Amino acid sequence: MLPMSTVWRWYSRGCATSGIDLAAKPIILLQLVLLLVLASVLLSSASATIVQSGPDIQAAIAKSAPGDTIIVGAGEHSTFEVDKPLKIIAAGAEIHAGIQKPAITISSDGVSISGFMIQGIGKDTTSKFNYYMQNPEAAAGQRLDLPNAAILVNGNDAVIGNTTIFGAEAGVFTDSALNISLRNDTFESCDSGVIVKSCDPGKIVSCAFSKCNMAGMDIEGCGEFIIRNNSVTDTTNVGLLLKESSACNVTDNQFSGNMEGLFLWNSSFNDILGNSADQNYYGIALAGSNNNTVMDNTANDNRRSEIVKGFGVGISLQENCSWNVIARNTARRDFNGFEAIKDCKLNVIYGNNASDNTHGLRMDKNYNNLIFGNNFARNKINAYENASRNTWNTTIGNYYSDYKGKDENNDGIGDQPYTLPGMESKSVDSRPLIRPYAAVIRSADELRAESMMYARYRNLEDENAKPYKIVNGAIMIQAQVPTGPPEFPESKPIFD
Repeated sequence: MLPMSTVWRWYSRGCATSGIDLAAKPIILLQLVLLLVLASVLLSSASATIVQSGPDIQAAIAKSAPGDTIIVGAGEHSTFEVDKPLKIIAAGAEIHAGIQKPAITISSDGVSISGFMIQGIGKDTTSKFNYYMQNPEAAAGQRLDLPNAAILVNGNDAVIGNTTIFGAEAGVFTDSALNISLRNDTFESCDSGVIVKSCDPGKIVSCAFSKCNMAGMDIEGCGEFIIRNNSVTDTTNVGLLLKESSACNVTDNQFSGNMEGLFLWNSSFNDILGNSADQNYYGIALAGSNNNTVMDNTANDNRRSEIVKGFGVGISLQENCSWNVIARNTARRDFNGFEAIKDCKLNVIYGNNASDNTHGLRMDKNYNNLIFGNNFARNKINAYENASRNTWNTTIGNYYSDYKGKDENNDGIGDQPYTLPGMESKSVDSRPLIRPYAAVIRSADELRAESMMYARYRNLEDENAKPYKIVNGAIMIQAQVPTGPPEFPESKPIFD
């Protein structure tokens, strides 16, 4: 039985009773009533097996038929494996995972699990080695590189809902299982809350991740994955790592108090929409990632002191990012509100609001990015670039609260250009705005097309050649692809 602690806030001593004393245990009566009501509903439309407290879930699975529903009562239960399509619903059921022994193993397609409370086991390489040395038969034919998972998913179309997992090396782990769905789950103090590899498609919706070590969500090699309305807080490293994945939708999530809130690495054609990132070291960051749409996100108060005191970035384009659209986002009270560093090109930065940051926008060692329609207000330095050649206006430029020029014809555009400060900067905004700009809604495709129209530089020395070539009607861009894991280089400001 799980010990009384502040960790297991839903724990009650009523769960420890296998017998039922209705007079002394009113919580058991409530659970029993709920189970009976649920059972009556299920029995009216499908067969069901009712399982009370005790190590008998595996036996119930053995005697059930595909499509059955198993209802698990309160109490502590043994680990089990689901090898047929079943729905298993728990009410206060607790399970302890072990070394290389998941609390629940899903090895069939079409399995649904809900309502469990699982105590996981953390990363322990020595214990894992000793376990397999002492139990060689357990190692036969097994992958010994798998993390200690609370729930291991080896079947397609798995659904895991309303389940709480604490302290696992991996709360949920799956590799090459398709169409996994997690909803309303809670992951606390895990090494990684969820590790999903090569899953296409899948969903993680309305889940909560807190105090994880490596990652709240680690999504690798996935496509058409939906990550929506989750919260990830106080993760030591990254809240959500989207690695080598494409066509994913990351919408309306909250990333707070992490080292990196949301990080895309070698990931392309994803939509990052309406998320909130605050009090991270990096709110939203991309590296080696192309053709993503980062729109309508909020990245405020990203300032930490782990690496550089008071440093933090709202939205960052790291090395070799191209054709991304960064539009209508808000960054306030960060150190760098927005930045693009080292060989980022043909990105569009449009309609964003950067205010009350130390630096509103930093462009460093990149070229042919299109920057227009943004509002830079009350930043210590509104916008600057270093060793870069970018385009800072189309028919309109950007609004800078420190612009000192005049507008003699009252057309809303300054008569004098705004010179971008910075070391080796040669750029100017030729059409700076007199008043803040209310961004017109424009599609990502339209903005990318405009970026191509205004691209002028093949490199920092060549001001006349195009930075791309057209082969058989397709635009070809050269870009180096990172070959190592994500790195978060120290980003130093040019100005104090």
